[in-house]
Amino acid sequence: MILKENEEDRSRLGRGWDRGGLFRPARLLDIRYGHGLTKSESAKWPSFIAVANRTAWSNVQKYLAKEPEAVGIVRQLDWNHLEEVSQGLPSGAELVVGIGGGTTLDASKYVALRHGLPLRLVPSAVSTGAIVHGVFAKWEGRSTVGGGSEWPYCDFEHVLVDYDLVLEAPQRLNTAGIGDVLCMYSGIAEWEYGAARGTAPPVDEGLTGPAIDYFESIAREFPETLDADGALTADSIRFIMTSIQERDDRQFSSPYAPGSGHSMTLAIEQATQMGLVHGEMAALGAVIVCWATVGAERLSHWLDVCNVRYRPGDIGLSRNDLKRSLEFASEYFRDREPRSILVHEPVVGERFDRLWQYLEDA
Repeated sequence: MILKENEEDRSRLGRGWDRGGLFRPARLLDIRYGHGLTKSESAKWPSFIAVANRTAWSNVQKYLAKEPEAVGIVRQLDWNHLEEVSQGLPSGAELVVGIGGGTTLDASKYVALRHGLPLRLVPSAVSTGAIVHGVFAKWEGRSTVGGGSEWPYCDFEHVLVDYDLVLEAPQRLNTAGIGDVLCMYSGIAEWEYGAARGTAPPVDEGLTGPAIDYFESIAREFPETLDADGALTADSIRFIMTSIQERDDRQFSSPYAPGSGHSMTLAIEQATQMGLVHGEMAALGAVIVCWATVGAERLSHWLDVCNVRYRPGDIGLSRNDLKRSLEFASEYFRDREPRSILVHEPVVGERFDRLWQYLEDA
């Protein structure tokens, strides 16, 4: 478990244009679950501004009990775009409501911070940690600028997980949330690999053991939430959301377990300039790191039984896209500590050919 300083102070809602690490811990969030929740809750909202993408806004309208003062439609997280959206919204509202997936939820944090209004989140899919974290990155196009200590944060009042709305999303968008959790195993794989090669101390199983047990429990229990046809249920949605909320406390920090599997999401986006599903990119990044270290079979099995897409063709990456991403990754991670296996032993040339064959056969 990662212990936080001044936990009592951080339980209060906070916001600021920097020091993003001060966001409220996920364990303290008010997350509300239910059928028909958007309609019953929105009936009590004061005048509000909605922030959404076009698909999420189209899907949510039939669930709203009242209309917003205005809707800010976002396409990406580039701050010039977010500022344009924010300036186009009227003053006078009392609340910002973020509706959609990770991109629009993070965009709503920007708008709420810019307008000085409280924020509530209504995810249209439980696909990413953006649902539980107040911090959001600064983006220029599809590249991030700076790091967590320099990024802003905007804590939100609560999250509404309306089963009816979330279950309208394609299944892959929801199971991607599990990919965003299971990808953390790649850090353990790097530590095990370093220990076996003498470049890291022996693995502390007091840290890694509980994390692995947790990943195993996800792969064992999640399929039990599906219906007889293998489709998601309300229990599935709550299971995924709970896993995302618990993730921060289930993982651990070690200089020998870099999170480069998860960070591959940023490398892929910057190398390809494509906006793909975050949890699927994280799952692929983690599979690559595991393949390059202790082997990816264990993680691939977990992802497969949880219906998480990670194979490049399934998530929208061509062979050349992935090749370019991994060539970029060897430079992207070079100045980051702890150093990733993708720097020590880049997956390029003939090594990339073998990786691609594994992914094709997996």
